[in-house]
Amino acid sequence: SNLQMDNSIHTIPKNGQKHPLLNKITTLLKQNNHIYAIFVGKKNGDFYEVINLNIYPQLKEQYNATKDMKWLIVKIFKQNEQRVQYQEFLDKNFTILKTNKSLAKYNPSLRPWFKEAIKTNTYIKTDPYEYANFQAKGVTYAKKVLNTSSVIGIDVSLSSMSNFLKKQLTNNQSEIYLFNEKEITSSATYKEYYKSLDLNKIKYAIEKKLENFKIQTIKNKKYYINFTKLNSEYKKKEYLLIYLPLSMILDPYLERIYYSFYITFAILLFTIPLIWFSSKLLVNPILKLEKENTKLINRDYDNVKSINSHISEINNLSNTLKKVSKSFQKYEKDQEQLMDSIIKIIASAIDAKSKYTGEHCEKVPILSMMITKAASEDETIFKDFKITNKDEERELSIAAWLHDCGKVTTPEYVVDKATKLETIYNRIHEIRTRFEVLYRDLEINYLKNILKGLNKEEENKKLQEERKKLHTQFKLIAKVNIGKETTSDEDISQIEEIAKRTWIRYFDNTIGVSREEKTRLEKNKENTTPKTETLLSDKLEHIIPRVEFIDDMDKKYGFKQETPEHLYNLGELYNLKIKSGTLTKEERYKINEHIKMSIIMLEELPFQKNLKRVPEYAGAHHETLIGTGYPRKLKKEQMSIPARILAFADVFEALTSSQRPYKEAKKLSESIELLNKMVKKQHLDKDIFELFLKKGIYKEYAKDYLSKEQIDEVDISKYLK
Repeated sequence: SNLQMDNSIHTIPKNGQKHPLLNKITTLLKQNNHIYAIFVGKKNGDFYEVINLNIYPQLKEQYNATKDMKWLIVKIFKQNEQRVQYQEFLDKNFTILKTNKSLAKYNPSLRPWFKEAIKTNTYIKTDPYEYANFQAKGVTYAKKVLNTSSVIGIDVSLSSMSNFLKKQLTNNQSEIYLFNEKEITSSATYKEYYKSLDLNKIKYAIEKKLENFKIQTIKNKKYYINFTKLNSEYKKKEYLLIYLPLSMILDPYLERIYYSFYITFAILLFTIPLIWFSSKLLVNPILKLEKENTKLINRDYDNVKSINSHISEINNLSNTLKKVSKSFQKYEKDQEQLMDSIIKIIASAIDAKSKYTGEHCEKVPILSMMITKAASEDETIFKDFKITNKDEERELSIAAWLHDCGKVTTPEYVVDKATKLETIYNRIHEIRTRFEVLYRDLEINYLKNILKGLNKEEENKKLQEERKKLHTQFKLIAKVNIGKETTSDEDISQIEEIAKRTWIRYFDNTIGVSREEKTRLEKNKENTTPKTETLLSDKLEHIIPRVEFIDDMDKKYGFKQETPEHLYNLGELYNLKIKSGTLTKEERYKINEHIKMSIIMLEELPFQKNLKRVPEYAGAHHETLIGTGYPRKLKKEQMSIPARILAFADVFEALTSSQRPYKEAKKLSESIELLNKMVKKQHLDKDIFELFLKKGIYKEYAKDYLSKEQIDEVDISKYLK
């Protein structure tokens, strides 16, 4: 009963693995030596059986078992598309001494005991039959495991039942039989009188309910017969028949003999329950201790309790287990604090790497947990979403802290790129110098023309016009370089025209540079001086090639982000012609690539089971709900609610940040309006957006983390239609 109530009873361990209830099963077998085996069978054909090899001497002979082999474990399960059977021979300490493997022929779901038991929730008992793996007859008691397609059973051989009955004999002429309507199942006798037993008469007595069926003559010898129907919850009726020769009984003591029989019968009825009860006094504390150990395994440290027992060793073990629980709990808390500190150090380093993204990794966890708490308490749209314990809170918090950890691989000059021509420095200064050269060239040409005798006033007028034109052209380049406004096609055409102007370079540009830059410069075969060059240019040396191979990485992690051909393109015209913002497609990819690196780094960390979803939550904050995001092009149904919350928090923090180089700090109402547009495009979750507004999370966050100049009134009614 205790076994079938334990959810782990129908576990079928694989080869070499130990069943979680092996200790309990073997304890029951040792306490009940008339039980040959305990087993569990499953509808899919899987099977697990524990056999006591010491119950019969011939068992060890049949299995070629050695003296040290005490238990035989039979496992049947599917392996590599074949049903295989393993026989594991264990010693008293459950050490595997020998293993046999073969193709499984035995299928428990086809056995009569399985078919009968699976149909009912009560116990069943089979008719005697010959066991499949042991040349002996016996019966099987079986019961369906509640709410499963598994059946647990025990085998009791007829010979062990007969041995038990034989101990009850009062002399060498007495006989005891246990039978049903079909056959004798067990007997205890020194003679073969039962062979002449008239079963038809017994059936007649059963049908007529003859309670006084007490004396019968067999082979001219009279016997006193005690015939009793056994109370049983099984469907099949069973009877106990006791034979005692009348010649052994003196009439004056007949009543005493009756009384003795009733006492004997009572002992038979109550001895087994008494033994069972006695064994429970010992076994129950051990079973309770096992439950406390399970709590320890499941990290439920606060609920580990001491077990009171009359056995001092069990008490001591229980107290030790509780101390171990406290020790584990303290160690785990210390480890959590260490891990949290390391995580915050990494996040702080990422924020400190760029003054423009400062505090982003710190604020996203705060905002994520605010939204998550509101969603968990919501009983409408998010009624099925609950944060049930601290582990789940910590899992999302860690994901939020580490969502941008891949930015450690992103070059600072790309993250901080405030103008289109900026790399490690703003290259507008190089272009300004070229304009300065042209400016002086104009003056030199003017002076040369005066020396040639040309009209001074006319030449001076031309000089001033050309100088004014240079200033106008440079101002246009400087304006476009800022990147705050969308660059028009007209501006791009003018820049392309300006770029055609030439100037002369007299100095070798391949000296005084790094080896890598020199390698790129030397690709230009016409790099001799003096050299006429255009004012703005896209040169071969501006191309930084991509050398890493990413196809294998993309396949391994499921990335679907399109990769530009080059690592970087530093071309001056190429950068100035950027339509919006300051980033080229190569630089934008490099920034977006941080999420790939975040996923790779997080999935390589050996997170425990309670933190296993950290990579999932952190790795989806740039995905959309319609598969247009990156790096995996996930859709809404592929993203969990915490992942969608983190994506939402990441966007809102970025919108309201006052530290970005490429934009002014937005007011709260402007940020909400931009969120609404992203929701309409299905880039962000509509339900989270509405919860964000209804619960006033935007106000609460703005109060603590936005400047006063950013906080204004927001009419949320137009977003909650």
